[in-house]
Amino acid sequence: MKKQMSKEDKMRFDSLCNQIIEIACGNFMFRQDSPGRSDPFDTISLLLNMMSEEIEDSCFNPQQLMEHPELYFVIFLDKEYHISAYTPNTPQILQWDKEYRGRPVSEILSNISFKMLKEELRLNRDKNYRRLLFVDFVIKNIKFYRAFCTVQKMIGSDSHISYVMNVFRFKNKEREGGKRRTTARSSNSEKKESTATKSLVKQVRLYILRNLHKELPSLKELGLIHRTNKTKLKEEFKKMYCITIPRFHMQKRLEKGALLIRTTEIPISIISQKCGFKDHSHFSRKFRLQYGKTPSQYRIENFWSSS
Repeated sequence: MKKQMSKEDKMRFDSLCNQIIEIACGNFMFRQDSPGRSDPFDTISLLLNMMSEEIEDSCFNPQQLMEHPELYFVIFLDKEYHISAYTPNTPQILQWDKEYRGRPVSEILSNISFKMLKEELRLNRDKNYRRLLFVDFVIKNIKFYRAFCTVQKMIGSDSHISYVMNVFRFKNKEREGGKRRTTARSSNSEKKESTATKSLVKQVRLYILRNLHKELPSLKELGLIHRTNKTKLKEEFKKMYCITIPRFHMQKRLEKGALLIRTTEIPISIISQKCGFKDHSHFSRKFRLQYGKTPSQYRIENFWSSS
């Protein structure tokens, strides 16, 4: 007689399945928290996390091979997201001409960055993994200073400090060692520009894959998020992947939907929401265009074949 899986183990099993689906859809940022039980579920979770990190580092962060992060400055926030403290170098780096202690952090961040920061804390406040975020600090003349940062909740600290933003900059190891060659500067510059462009396009692709549950921002907004212009973004993405950004986004949403339809029993109306469609009929119409049948027909014909 088979041992019935407990409710908690069923939840952990479903969570692992969800992670595998995210990886299959190209989202290598998805992580599982380990409860520290050292059981088979825990082992699989750890292996999936390690695999995702390795794929992400090798495919989407090639620049990390040449650069390494260095802590640049730190900003502390209270529970209402007001600035409670910061390191002495912060005002000079961000070109402050007034005191920001006690002011909302939204005053020094772009709207998108502030929303991203709150969302990161909401989703990952109790997790061990701290991923680097792109954030745009507003400086003089309404310009932006882009930096990488991690943000996390402080535990057992001063009551006025609830969160900490660790802001990093990347240093080139070759420059530090003084080994950079002075010859063929033009060629090296072109290669670096090409590498930077490829890295940018890969980051945009990863951003899209991580947000399949949302509507696609306009090309202008995507460009602002990734500090480039929409024309360059549109041309370089199509050049690299032979598909436009909107079509890629739609294709991947539908692929995720098809994967969920044939491998889970989740209602199709819920699947359409998970794939970023507010209107179920819109999802069905687009799905039929790509797969030649309705989601219901697709499930009948394919569900058992993958079991």
